Amino acid sequence: MSARTVVDRVLRPLLALDALRLRWQVLLGVGAYLGALLVLVATALNGSSSGAFYSDFFTGRDPRLLIGGPRGLRSDEWMVTTPLVVAQVEQGLPRSSGVMPGGIDVSVLFDVPYRDVWALFRPQNLAFGVLPLDNAFAFRWWLPLVVLGIAVHVLAVVLWRKPLAALAVSVTFAFSPFTQWWFGAGTFWPLAFAVMVCLAVVVAVRPFPTWVRWVTAVLTGYVAVVAAMTMYPPYLVPCALVALAFAVGTLLDGRDVPWGARLRGLVPLAVSAVVAGALLLVFLKAHAATLDDITSTSYPGDRRWPTGEHSQFPWAPMFAGVLGVGLRAASPDGFVVNASEGSSFLLTGLYLLPVVLVLLRRRPRGVDATLAALVAVLTVLVAFVYVPGWDAVASLLLLDRTSLPRLVVGFGLVALLLLLVSVSRIRADGPPARWTAVASVALTLGAHAAVVLFLRAHAPQVLAQFWWWPVLVVAFAGAIWMYARGRATVPSIVVAAVAAVALVMVAGVVPLYRGVLDLRDTGLGRLVEQVQAERPGTWVGLEDGAVVATLRETAVPSFSGVQGWPSDEVWGAIDPTRIHQNAWNRYAHVSWTAHPDAPPITLLAPDSLALRFDSCDVFEQENIDYVATNEPVDQACVREIGSTTEGDGTYRVYEVVPPS
Repeated sequence: MSARTVVDRVLRPLLALDALRLRWQVLLGVGAYLGALLVLVATALNGSSSGAFYSDFFTGRDPRLLIGGPRGLRSDEWMVTTPLVVAQVEQGLPRSSGVMPGGIDVSVLFDVPYRDVWALFRPQNLAFGVLPLDNAFAFRWWLPLVVLGIAVHVLAVVLWRKPLAALAVSVTFAFSPFTQWWFGAGTFWPLAFAVMVCLAVVVAVRPFPTWVRWVTAVLTGYVAVVAAMTMYPPYLVPCALVALAFAVGTLLDGRDVPWGARLRGLVPLAVSAVVAGALLLVFLKAHAATLDDITSTSYPGDRRWPTGEHSQFPWAPMFAGVLGVGLRAASPDGFVVNASEGSSFLLTGLYLLPVVLVLLRRRPRGVDATLAALVAVLTVLVAFVYVPGWDAVASLLLLDRTSLPRLVVGFGLVALLLLLVSVSRIRADGPPARWTAVASVALTLGAHAAVVLFLRAHAPQVLAQFWWWPVLVVAFAGAIWMYARGRATVPSIVVAAVAAVALVMVAGVVPLYRGVLDLRDTGLGRLVEQVQAERPGTWVGLEDGAVVATLRETAVPSFSGVQGWPSDEVWGAIDPTRIHQNAWNRYAHVSWTAHPDAPPITLLAPDSLALRFDSCDVFEQENIDYVATNEPVDQACVREIGSTTEGDGTYRVYEVVPPS
């Protein structure tokens, strides 16, 4: 049997999917994603790096680890969020968590489960209290990615009517290096919201049944509230601006639908937007005090980004494309500050700009408004990076609330939409002149060549990590050619195959675990719970991250760990004169050290704060009952009351006692 015969037998049934009715094409992708989610939840698979603490308490290989290994760089996940998730389960999912003295409201800044009406808008956490911890955590981990994948698939199907191509594009986008290095609800929901807005507007101006418009609009409004409640402007702002540009352009295009019909089609979306806006206003009012505390901080409350700071924009990493696999190198020095900051998307649509510029004037009634709007918002993003002096306008657009490294999310979204719209135009009206395809391929090869030259000069170790990159670059360029000529399925599969190489990288970014490392089941965790049960008190963990995380997961009130914003009660006692207010008035990892030469309060980094522990000082005597540590404490006002040896170390618990 010849290779061509084999290919025909494989591809023909797949290409026959194009003949399915639209609803079945939509359900094909939705079913694939939901089926995958069901399997992942049932098997309790997740990509948490919580196993980073395994070697602190155990020896040998972690039996939960299936692929890859914990990523220390993702400390916001395994050191901050995951311990707080476990603490919420330990406490019964309260809105006011007792992990810090005085309690903290977890319903605003933290993505953790809690029982409250507003928890309905954190759908990834709804499985807690219903499923066991490991399965609920898997649901929490994967749901935002699945929603993004479904949204991209449905939009691509509506525009292309090519279900296999749509599924390939959605998988490629959802599993982009950027989303994997910044894996979390705060990354996926803003992107999902933007894609849903684009889909809802397309449905509104096309001849879809009324019930389809209402369902799409309601889901879009719901996802809008979910995305807004992530409270992360650096992703929300670029995504919202790109979605707004697409919506305006699509409304102006209208596909020959009269203005009256277009406006009537927008009624469901307008109603949904009003309801979503009202819900957000109610949420903001109900949480006004907490939001005021957050926005009043020195970091990140006062953070603004000026226009034209191009020296801090990672242009080479953004266009790294398939070379992004090299971020697995032991050190990305010379390329980026760290691998997360160097992650990006394949940016397929940006390489089609020569085609897009020609397509702009091919519409019978003038300029293609959708493509023009996308080019315009792309220009705004580029101007924010390279053109100084228009800070007032940028502030009106809220771009000063983002940051240049995070702005990559906007470029990735524009690239996706340019791909979907330009290919749909070519399929409808025919391809433009071949020189546009040649120019697109040249742009692809030129961009990758520039990145290669940059890496050879500044970070050869990154390039050495992935020596066979030319093969993938050529394959990617071939896919660009096919897109430029109006093909959809084959190039999408090729790009997905190219992106699949990134799975090698993802294995080093997001590991695959079965279940969560629960520090309550360690010897230290059991010791802390035993002491707290016998005589409840307030704790401090000294220096070691595993100790601090254990205190958090056991949900004992502790002055150690991450504070989302400063507590007046806590810092009024620690620093009554407020002389160190600039240091502690921030989101920060609060660590303690018993080193006698350490300053009382030290700002180690914008989000890292260190305090000196002196058991005989007034604050410690009045506010701290117990100290957990992996090192002996030689101070006059502590008494050891328990210890446990596990892994390669001994963990001790001390009681704070009055001076003798």
